Amino acid sequence: MGMIYAPPRPAVLRPARTVPARIEALDLVRLLAVVGMMSAHLLAPLALVPGASGPEAAAARVAHLLTEGTSSTLFAVVGGCSLVLASRRHLADGDRRGAVLAILVRGAVVTALGLLLELAPSPVMVVLVPFGLSMMLTAPLLLLRARVLVAVIAVLTAGGHPLAMAVPGPVEFGTVTLLSLDDPVGVLRGLVLTGQYPVITWIPYLLTGIVLMRAVLREQEAGRIRRLSLLALAGGAVTAAAAHLLPVLAAALGHASPGAWYTAATHTGTVADMLATGGIAVALIGLALRLLPPLHLLPTLHTVRGRIAQSLRAAGAAPLTVYVAHVLATGIAVVIAVLLSGGDLSSMPWYVAGAGILAVHLGGVFALGAVLAERGGRGPLEALLATVIRRAVRR
Repeated sequence: MGMIYAPPRPAVLRPARTVPARIEALDLVRLLAVVGMMSAHLLAPLALVPGASGPEAAAARVAHLLTEGTSSTLFAVVGGCSLVLASRRHLADGDRRGAVLAILVRGAVVTALGLLLELAPSPVMVVLVPFGLSMMLTAPLLLLRARVLVAVIAVLTAGGHPLAMAVPGPVEFGTVTLLSLDDPVGVLRGLVLTGQYPVITWIPYLLTGIVLMRAVLREQEAGRIRRLSLLALAGGAVTAAAAHLLPVLAAALGHASPGAWYTAATHTGTVADMLATGGIAVALIGLALRLLPPLHLLPTLHTVRGRIAQSLRAAGAAPLTVYVAHVLATGIAVVIAVLLSGGDLSSMPWYVAGAGILAVHLGGVFALGAVLAERGGRGPLEALLATVIRRAVRR
């Protein structure tokens, strides 16, 4: 009896799970970070006005609680995620030099833009200089494995605050401008250790975003992105909650020392502060990826819901343009208020701080996003940045 051979079954072609060039959930989280910083600049200051009451004062207190320290941290962590997306084509082609150079140029342009923006008479503490410098210092670290980056994050998180406290000199509450470069020692000390946004704090945030986005790309290819997003959401939330409980536990045990590693006060760079703010950032990114995985795109412009969603996404994809416009508009409002009041700003007019001017800024952000979504283009500063990077890497 002869053997019967069945014909081979045709191979089943599974759809590719390649991550698109843009991750729309990341654009929306980036917009949330920028809106949070706007709220911290325009609404939250009213929470510090003695005797303030009413709905606006209540909203200001909520804004202060939700955005102080967390919005800038979210901006930094999302920035780290963006560095992975910006360099992955070069790394996939084996162009390690191009990957590092592209990030170096990106950081240099952002730093230069921050120095110029600081010349504007705005009360906003601009984050672009430390952000850009942190990108430049992080660029070569993109070539390292994730486990090495996790070790660097742990070392900087644990040692950054004690090192800053050990450095002699005052704590710099301002930011670096072209006018302050005549004191290079003070500028370097403030940028790296003792400023409002020191590099030793921002680099761990950027590296956290890099490690997270690498995991997102890997798990997306494996079809496990929903599991990762849930882990990021739960892990980040638990970490942030534990960090905020540390000072409560320490006080219960009789240890209540201001500035200690277990205090979670914002902008201090303590271990608890970085775990709390970093955990919130990771949780928000995880939530966004859970609601909008990389291959699940927003609705198109053909519906009202799609126009709103795409306008918000486009605004989130233009953070430099939005942020710079916000800082300049805030500065112009302050100058007008000073001129009209003769220098007396004992009471801030509505167009300097409050829910009204925040609504105006948010309306401008949405209008810009609507235009960019309709045209399918980048923000002006994002287009300029892309051109500079492209020309620099080609050489």
